Amino acid sequence: MKLDALAEAIVVGEHRRKVIAIVLAAVFVLGLGLPGLVVDTTLEEFRGGTPEHEANAYIENNLSGQAPNSTGAFVVIRDDENVLTKERYAQQLRAQQRLLNDPVVSETLVDDQPPLGIANVVAIIAIEREKGVPPEEITVEPRPPLDEQTEAIEGLSPVETELYTAYAVGLVMDDVDHTWPEGGPFATVPTSYEGNGKTAESTAIVVSHEESTSPEELADAQTRMADIVDEEVEGEAIVLGDGVIDDELRRSSFDSLGIVGPLAFLFVLVVLLFAYRDLYDVLLGLFGVGCVLVWTLGFMGLAGITFNQLFVAVPVLLMGLSIDYAIHAVMRYREARPPEEGGFQFGDADGRRSVRGAMATALGGVAAAFALVTVTTATGFLSNLVSEVPPIRRFGLVSAVGITGAFVVFAFLLPALKVELDEWLEARGTDRRLRAFGTEGGRLSRFLAAPVAAARVSPKGVLAAAVVVTLVAGAGAATVDTTFEQEDLLVEEVPDWQQELGPLAPGNYTVQDNIAFVNNETYVYDGTTAQILVRGDITRDDTLERVQRASDRANGTNVVLVMPDNEPGTRSPVRVMENLAEDDESFAETFEAADTDGDGVPDRNIEGVYDAFYEAAPDGAENWVQREDGEYVALRLVVPVDGTAGEAKIADEIRPVAEPVDGDGLDATATGQPVMNQAVAEGLLSTVIDSLAITLVVVLGVLAAVYRRLEGYASLGVVTITPVLLAVVWITGSMAALGIPFNVMTALITSFTIGLGVDYSIHVVERYVSELNAEVGTETALERAVFGTGGALLGSTASTAGGIAILGLALLVPLQQFGIITALTIVYAFIGSVVVLPSLLLLWTDWADADPTDVPEHVERRRQRRGVEGDD
Repeated sequence: MKLDALAEAIVVGEHRRKVIAIVLAAVFVLGLGLPGLVVDTTLEEFRGGTPEHEANAYIENNLSGQAPNSTGAFVVIRDDENVLTKERYAQQLRAQQRLLNDPVVSETLVDDQPPLGIANVVAIIAIEREKGVPPEEITVEPRPPLDEQTEAIEGLSPVETELYTAYAVGLVMDDVDHTWPEGGPFATVPTSYEGNGKTAESTAIVVSHEESTSPEELADAQTRMADIVDEEVEGEAIVLGDGVIDDELRRSSFDSLGIVGPLAFLFVLVVLLFAYRDLYDVLLGLFGVGCVLVWTLGFMGLAGITFNQLFVAVPVLLMGLSIDYAIHAVMRYREARPPEEGGFQFGDADGRRSVRGAMATALGGVAAAFALVTVTTATGFLSNLVSEVPPIRRFGLVSAVGITGAFVVFAFLLPALKVELDEWLEARGTDRRLRAFGTEGGRLSRFLAAPVAAARVSPKGVLAAAVVVTLVAGAGAATVDTTFEQEDLLVEEVPDWQQELGPLAPGNYTVQDNIAFVNNETYVYDGTTAQILVRGDITRDDTLERVQRASDRANGTNVVLVMPDNEPGTRSPVRVMENLAEDDESFAETFEAADTDGDGVPDRNIEGVYDAFYEAAPDGAENWVQREDGEYVALRLVVPVDGTAGEAKIADEIRPVAEPVDGDGLDATATGQPVMNQAVAEGLLSTVIDSLAITLVVVLGVLAAVYRRLEGYASLGVVTITPVLLAVVWITGSMAALGIPFNVMTALITSFTIGLGVDYSIHVVERYVSELNAEVGTETALERAVFGTGGALLGSTASTAGGIAILGLALLVPLQQFGIITALTIVYAFIGSVVVLPSLLLLWTDWADADPTDVPEHVERRRQRRGVEGDD
């Protein structure tokens, strides 16, 4: 069945109400998935699927001192005075006792790994020294009860406090068998710790939470921890952990939408009222948008797809397409049924068409465009299925489902509902004949007349100007940066005007400042630790020599953290074994005997060295060399890094560290939070390039095939997509000019540009070809195409771009960037379709001899001989 016949059956025939019932039923069924929709604004999903993420997970499960199935956090206590005193230690231990007794906090803690700070270690040293245990033989585990630790602290003299603090940092927490926390002593004191004076202006209590704790409970527990420590300890307590970080990510997203959402809705409503000038049509369009959103978000709930920051773009996309579909359908309907005869109008000269007849005519004119837009736009977003970043793959699928929903709702449901509504209102005396936007003369008509006039005067001049702009933009497009850093998604500062919004005012955001403090103090924790995982035949004679070369390379970087002794903080099995050999004569014999060339690194009997390592320090050895069923399968290097250097620089310098080990029987992978985040950034860039290439090829193929089949001109597909290609260059050039990188939000902008750009171009091309086939002549066809679709496109552009641009007021910088760049994308798509495309169409018509009113006789004879109606 042809589309015009299908439209006739829907709006005129007896199937109209069935269609309404079927589509509403489909929306209802999909809407049942809404309660199952999970919102998760954490960044872990983005890191998944990369070799770096897999290596990090392997280390956590097999080579880490962190308790199984747990997540770490730590409370930092900062002051302008020394916090490493007897009084402060006693305060910290009282705070820990309250943490263990507090119902909110204690339910989340790992039983086998209670909170640990420098105060605990100093107390344990005091207790063990009373028993006569030498400092080098003291271990933290098993720990005595907190009340015993408190009693030991209270009995310390000032000299003992300083001495035992030095033992804690330099001996006990630096020992090979001290496996948690990962950062050793510098997870509890900063590297700015003064070894001589035993002083520091901050210290930390490290905490392990059960990984199964819900995000809400984890956030509550970590917030409560800061409050408790604040109450018990002098100074200011801040907390860093997944709970508070994810809570800020979540709250900032909702606070942003709470501020910009009402403003965006109000803006869109005002623009739609101006474009439609009819409340009934506005409400009908908004109802359709709501149906599309229920369709899409319900599908996500049923499919188990998590809604994260990336999916904020989905409602934006669907709102744009839905408004575009609605405006085009309604304006074509109004053109077919103008309020009075005379004046500037399109279609049948009789302005008294019936409601059903007008809608049938309107759908006959736009249904093919809607279908083609749906196929090409959905294809553009499905190209994201090739992405290396899992959430972007899911985004592509969800977008395609939503775009399909928009077609179903606005090509079937809304036209049928409008027929029902208008017939019902007219039966009660309300005249529903209204002017189409952009056809009534005035400033808008004069605005739309400009590109038509330019195309008539000099189409080549218009294209030349467009090419010059594209070349300038293209020069900048190659310089667009790609970033993915956790801090970029955290609120840095709440603007003053937002703080005055009363109930809509955002909450308090401190994580960004807290991370900056911890990085500046150079604590060693997940965010400032890179690692090299080595797997394969690690018992090869040259393994440890290659590991040592990797360690030397790490120490030569500009990002490795330098410890208070002025030595780089890199730790490897070789360094740990060297330290062990200084205290264990039996192990030293094995270690030295395996070194045949005297360079201090074993180069034979490597398996025997590992065996001796496990025998001398079983707890510590399994943190550096993994043994499975008696076989040695993996080892690691740990490289503490300067968190202030920036994750991109850290990743660039740490990745080459793996090279001396990688290959020839060994597989070495650099990992850690900075490296994992940069792997995501590279995946984003790959997504941009791959999806752009696939989308352009597929969309061009679809357009060429469809236009070859329907109109006889495959080249019309090239004409349709050309303005879109220009818009892609314009938008990436604009990103470079505005300093906006490809990140988790803006990486999708090329898909947006193609999706919306093809949408706008198709509407103009379809109308132009339709009028051309009606044999009205080239100039009239162009005028009707631009005036007939330009008003609808302008209304769609103004409402969608303006509404999205309000995201520039959001709290989150990536959301601001997404709003600005998406609004520009929509404007560029409009310019390409209304300014550049008319000139292209005129040149194409002349080249292809496509005007049936102006075909030379020899061309017509040639066509008849070839049996075709256009070019190939």
